[in-house]
Amino acid sequence: MEQYIKVGIGVMILEGNKILLGHRAKNKKDTGGIYEVDCWTIPGGKQEYDETFWEGAKREVKEETNLNVEDLELFSITDDIQPDRHYLTVHIIAKKHSGELKIMEPTKEDEWKWFDLDNLPEKIYSPSKKFIEEYLEKEGQ
Repeated sequence: MEQYIKVGIGVMILEGNKILLGHRAKNKKDTGGIYEVDCWTIPGGKQEYDETFWEGAKREVKEETNLNVEDLELFSITDDIQPDRHYLTVHIIAKKHSGELKIMEPTKEDEWKWFDLDNLPEKIYSPSKKFIEEYLEKEGQ
């Protein structure tokens, strides 16, 4: 098996003290990313060839939530490694958003919901959990 690193993008959309999380469908197919189902995740996905990670962040959020994001900030980059895949995940914070929130890919995420940062769901997708914990630590929450 050929081994290589792919680039993932996660976008934390902030609205006051809340963040947007999507529920990863129980019957979600393995699309080649870090495969975890029946948990909550921030919007995101894989960077495509010939797009910047800024463009990828905007595209992924639009494809998944129908929202447009602006005022983007690079927060961090982490390694997400599993036995059969390795992702470099770019963590981006979106401070502004517009549009009507919709479930755009119901076979991937079957619900989108705003959560208080101090009252998050128990099961969070591991790359998203890493991002959220690092953000909360930095913000002193």
